[in-house]
Amino acid sequence: MESLTNIKYALFALPLVAVLLGMSAFSTSFQSELSETPSLVDASQITGHVILQVFDTETGMLKYTIENHNLVVDVGLDEMSQATFGVGGAGSTFFDFIEIGTGTTAPTAVDTTIETSACARIQDASPDSNSGTSGETSTSVISSFDGATCAGAITEAGIFNGIAGGQMFARSTFGSVTIASGDTLNVNYTITVT
Repeated sequence: MESLTNIKYALFALPLVAVLLGMSAFSTSFQSELSETPSLVDASQITGHVILQVFDTETGMLKYTIENHNLVVDVGLDEMSQATFGVGGAGSTFFDFIEIGTGTTAPTAVDTTIETSACARIQDASPDSNSGTSGETSTSVISSFDGATCAGAITEAGIFNGIAGGQMFARSTFGSVTIASGDTLNVNYTITVT
């Protein structure tokens, strides 16, 4: 009699085990399908590059060139986003002013200005934009600084949206660029969005 009872329990347990095994297989199969679904990867980025060229004002001869990358700072990204989507009451002016200075501390994402200003900001009234590749736009802002008023050893530059105050978009530090009183310093800031 006892063996008959054991057989009954085995017969009842067999379908339950089959159901549980089936659910486990379905769950594993379902998880496998989910984990194999490709995720979206956004490769968008904003980068900057600065070129500094010193010219002899009398002869027009190029004395030297320095090129360097720069850091797009948090407040610059915030301003760009606000201008793009028209929110926050900010972002109403263009980033077309360049300021040079003598600071040497490396840029950080939380910078809001250059470290030590050496000269008043100069505006590029007509920045140049180039969109030669689909999904990529580069904009160049170029300002010229006169050695008669800005002579010295320049070690940093930043791009701003105002002659005074305003927001900084990006900052760069570099090896010393010496401007004599008879020189002109051209600073070309190029910001690329990809």
